[in-house]
Amino acid sequence: MLATVAVSALWAAHAKADDAATAPTTAPSASAEVAPVVVTANRIPTPASEVGSSVSVITSDDLEREQVPLVSDALRYVPSVNVTRSGGPGQITSVFTRGADSDHTLVLIDGIEANDPTSPSRAFDFSTLTVDDIDRIEVICGPQSTLWGSNAIGGVINIVTKRGEGPPSGYFYNEDGSFNTYREGFGVSGGNKAVNYSLSLSQQDSQGIPAADAKFGNTTPDGYLISTVAEKVGWNISDQLEVDFISRYQYSDVGIDDGGGPKENDPFRQLRNNEAFFSLQPHVKLFDGKWLQTYRLSYTYYDRQDTYPADPSHLNGGLAKLDWQNDFQVSQNQTVTAGLVLGQENLNATGIEHKTNEQTAGYLQDAVSFNKSLFLTGGVRYDSFRSGGQDLTYRFTGAYIFPTHTTVRGSYGTGFKVPTLSDLYASYGSPTLKPEKSEGLDGGIEQSFLHDRLIASATYFYNHYRDLIDYDFATNKEENIGRAESQGVELGLTARPWETVSVGVNYTYTNAKDLTTDEDLPRRPPNAVSAQATWDYSRKGQITAGLVYESNRPDIDPTTFAPSHVPAYIVVNLATTYRLTDYAMLTLRMDNLFNEHYEEVDGFGEPGFAMYGGFKLQF
Repeated sequence: MLATVAVSALWAAHAKADDAATAPTTAPSASAEVAPVVVTANRIPTPASEVGSSVSVITSDDLEREQVPLVSDALRYVPSVNVTRSGGPGQITSVFTRGADSDHTLVLIDGIEANDPTSPSRAFDFSTLTVDDIDRIEVICGPQSTLWGSNAIGGVINIVTKRGEGPPSGYFYNEDGSFNTYREGFGVSGGNKAVNYSLSLSQQDSQGIPAADAKFGNTTPDGYLISTVAEKVGWNISDQLEVDFISRYQYSDVGIDDGGGPKENDPFRQLRNNEAFFSLQPHVKLFDGKWLQTYRLSYTYYDRQDTYPADPSHLNGGLAKLDWQNDFQVSQNQTVTAGLVLGQENLNATGIEHKTNEQTAGYLQDAVSFNKSLFLTGGVRYDSFRSGGQDLTYRFTGAYIFPTHTTVRGSYGTGFKVPTLSDLYASYGSPTLKPEKSEGLDGGIEQSFLHDRLIASATYFYNHYRDLIDYDFATNKEENIGRAESQGVELGLTARPWETVSVGVNYTYTNAKDLTTDEDLPRRPPNAVSAQATWDYSRKGQITAGLVYESNRPDIDPTTFAPSHVPAYIVVNLATTYRLTDYAMLTLRMDNLFNEHYEEVDGFGEPGFAMYGGFKLQF
């Protein structure tokens, strides 16, 4: 929820939201200073302790300790976030938040809506999103459509990249390892009172492993190449005006198989993707900062080519948006946020030639605080689409901090997801489809002990989904016939027994059901545990161990399409860094330390033990 935020902090956060320090989700380094501030929860900078929704944050320090190459690898340690990959790195990767469908999570990159308009469900594929130059990742669970619109039924994941500051500096890194894998990256950044800049380039390529599980006799590895260029430039034109320009381009070429299971190996099939994200963001301060305006003009573009010999495809699409956000500082204890959104989505695909859909939306939120202990927000939003209908959503949150270092929080809200252009105009679609809808609530408690050396938390959540779009065999069309619900419990414990050691453990129980069939929803493990421990064994080095456990869960057989189950698994990872000088660091990581053979999606294999070593130079 919103705390009393000074005008200067509000202004700086809108122009430089990525500069805010944030708290790790699990095990922070022993030397880290925790100053938790998040932006995604309320669209304005808010201390995480004062947010009524469930919030998790992955910092750049976390990413450096874990040495994970992909965002999806880092998300595995976030409570209630289930990551499933159809094969090894580079293969299709989905994220399920609190049991919601993968397309029910809205993904933002520096506030740019990144969900894929060429996807039949508009889900975001995390398979090739790298961690280079990321400042933090904010994960907000539960319906968030009141502030963020369509797709935010289950939650929002916002990736915020680094902003340049100070004298010019740069870095170069290289990493080599198993499966003939190579990673290299380069970046420069800097800034002063007039201008700031950050530029990064990276590439990783690998021979990979067979996507269709090798246990079925599939032997041809499916390699991948990922190239990324990202930049962020800001101009401080005057005391009243700042402008940011953000862009990110990514090209990937990934070998894929025809499916999972036996005889699905395809040595020639490739998926080639071009992804681009652009945003121009002027920030205007009026009336001594009591009225802050942010104009976010953004464009998201996807171009995909599948070389499948029997049925090659090439499709592209985009999303253009203008989001005009206004923050009014009514008093030191109250901020009102109001905004207008205009958008157009387009898609070009076989049978769906240049289809478009237009959007108009308005949102309003009031955030108040009392005595620096009670924090409340309430908001409402109205969306209207040329095709797909209209929807009204709302959300209320609250948090109360007791003098005993106890925090109780809760939220209730509704969400929606407008039909995709494929839902509306494909041969199986219907132009009369309505938005999918959800309502959700959660409530939790957090208690700190021993001057924050031990922090325990517990949260209950419940979500109900209706009007879900599903195929109706009676009409041979997609219809709003689906219903589902998910509920569960999140438990967390963070401990710092010594100054050089920190430990974090999360447990999530999820019961996700299809209310139409009364069956468990596929690929949602009922029980999931993640844990991380970091030891600063010297001033120059540290070691981090991570564990991920997921229980037996339902799935769909890739060959017969009958219900199936994927066995439980435990994966342990290890990473260590050693700083040779102030400007040079050695890295080593070992994934799947005990060589566990497992699947995340039925019929698709995952890598066994792998080791990677490298170095990073800073200048």
